[in-house]
Amino acid sequence: MFRYYRRLVLIGYLILVVLFIRYLTSKPSQRKFQQNKYCQNKNLRIDEEFYSNLVYIPSLNVLFCDVPKAASTNLRRLLIGHLNQSESYVNLDRKKIWIDYEKFFQQFYLTKTTFHQLFHKSNKNLFKFLIARHPFQRIYSVYYDKFVNNHLDDTLFGWKQLEEDILLEINKNYTLITIRRYDIRLDLRTFLLYIVDSIRKHRLINSHWEQIVRRCAVCWIDYDFFGKIENFHNDGKILLKKFNENAKQIQREFPSKELDKKQTKQIQLNNSQLFQLFRENIQNDDDFKVLVDYYTPDFQIFNYSLSNF
Repeated sequence: MFRYYRRLVLIGYLILVVLFIRYLTSKPSQRKFQQNKYCQNKNLRIDEEFYSNLVYIPSLNVLFCDVPKAASTNLRRLLIGHLNQSESYVNLDRKKIWIDYEKFFQQFYLTKTTFHQLFHKSNKNLFKFLIARHPFQRIYSVYYDKFVNNHLDDTLFGWKQLEEDILLEINKNYTLITIRRYDIRLDLRTFLLYIVDSIRKHRLINSHWEQIVRRCAVCWIDYDFFGKIENFHNDGKILLKKFNENAKQIQREFPSKELDKKQTKQIQLNNSQLFQLFRENIQNDDDFKVLVDYYTPDFQIFNYSLSNF
């Protein structure tokens, strides 16, 4: 009896040793970056309704955080191709993606109830991801996309009204009549100062330039993969492989980014040039620090350089 017990103990010990070795030699999930280390050291805030930014596609068994200005339009195109089994997804314009298909996509966004139901279930094969982008590149992109280039959705989604609201908020001498009579447009400096002012006054930050770490509850959800716009040539292939595996017979490709570039006039700047441009527009040191501090979690967790600051 004693020998039998000792043998069981020995077998159990050997099993634990094997499991521990496997744990040490196993590859970490793609692009975990500084997530765990940073989250443990910082008391980061979370959006109260972060779950409403999460999209769950049961047929593909994937969940992702919807991040505006980080391939969100092309990602929707790809999903339409998978879910509708249609070849025409590659040529869908912005209006169709964000207006005509809006009700279709609403069914996949989580609510508080569906979030708890999904995460309380044991679903080890659920693939959770998000696509990140350099914080200043997102701001720069949304400025040109929404306030410089004219689109059909500018009025439909309230961007024109927001432009006027920002001008009135930052330039107290302006009136709505003055803005419209002289066709005063929003310049980059005023836009950046509005973001700084919003951060200082704890206003609700627009989703298009909201901090990704907070929007996507990065410190509370164990994402399997962080993709980056700057490396999307490779990261897009990883997502495609996962989508196509789960879709079985349907094989899709990411649509070309050139489709949206045709509608956008934007001077391309690298991160260092953009950092310098922002610094030139925000000359007050305290103001610039407010902007950098707000986006520091995104810089840190997604490994974007802050060496210029």
